[in-house]
Amino acid sequence: MMRALLLVVCGSVAMAEDVPQAKLLDAAKRGLALLVETSPTFIKKGGCNSCHNQMLPAVAQSFARKHGVDAGPVLEMMPPETNEFTMERLLEYNSFGPNSLGYELFSYAGTGRPGDTRIHALMHVLKSSQQPAGHWVTPGNRPPLTVDDYSTTAFAIHALKIYAAEGKRADHDARIARARSWLLEAKPGTVQERAFQVLGLAWSKASAEAIAKAARGLQSMQAKDGGWSQLPAMPNDAYATGLALWALYEGGVSTRDAAYQSGLKWLLQKQAADGTWLVKTRALPVQPYFESGYPYGHDQWISAAGAAYATMAISAAIEPQRTARR
Repeated sequence: MMRALLLVVCGSVAMAEDVPQAKLLDAAKRGLALLVETSPTFIKKGGCNSCHNQMLPAVAQSFARKHGVDAGPVLEMMPPETNEFTMERLLEYNSFGPNSLGYELFSYAGTGRPGDTRIHALMHVLKSSQQPAGHWVTPGNRPPLTVDDYSTTAFAIHALKIYAAEGKRADHDARIARARSWLLEAKPGTVQERAFQVLGLAWSKASAEAIAKAARGLQSMQAKDGGWSQLPAMPNDAYATGLALWALYEGGVSTRDAAYQSGLKWLLQKQAADGTWLVKTRALPVQPYFESGYPYGHDQWISAAGAAYATMAISAAIEPQRTARR
């Protein structure tokens, strides 16, 4: 019913000739291969679970597997209990930013980790940083992963939706409602902001009309060749295109829609022979550079994040497709 209503609100759905399923399966499998292969190297050299090489790829692998993709062995991640952010330190110092918390909780939810003591501690810290207006502020300045309040707010909504300790559901629902109100009034400008507005509205169960309006805003930024760019002055890339398509999917847009199929064709055309996509970095470095085994030198980390989103966008179009929006 929700998807039918959403299609009515959006208008008639323009269909395009679908990208063959075999091509999608192959592209998704190849997109994951190097992410999985290089994950142990990144942990060894980087000493952490990064958003770009562990958390987003882990979600992408789990998502792809649910859509029938041969996703390979489980992507390696460092057990979070081994890092310096113990539960006691989290609760005592409130020293972990909401953006990082959002990515970590998103990876747990995407890979099916059930709520436990650590997750409930993370949720406690996350809730403490919600702003009076309903959103969460991103303290980082490393675009595109840690720069805007839309992504942090949407990931917080997702965590609140998935993880509620006993007796906390009413509190979580109230916080989600406040965050939804902020997203409804917000004025996104970039593709990233528009994509996470769609995601946040979808995850917070906003009205079909509101989600469709946000989705139209995101679709309006698609280039004629089918891709999206992070900023108007930048070329289209797999990060922006993959994120935009996956957000549209989560927002209820059919993967058979002409705009979605055009985006898929762009991703498949730009995928390298080794299954990767090049995404140029625009963030200032904050840690020593090292080679993880993923290609593209100083652009490798954001390229890995782009591959994760691109793989999710491709996997979403693989049967069996979901018949109703979450």
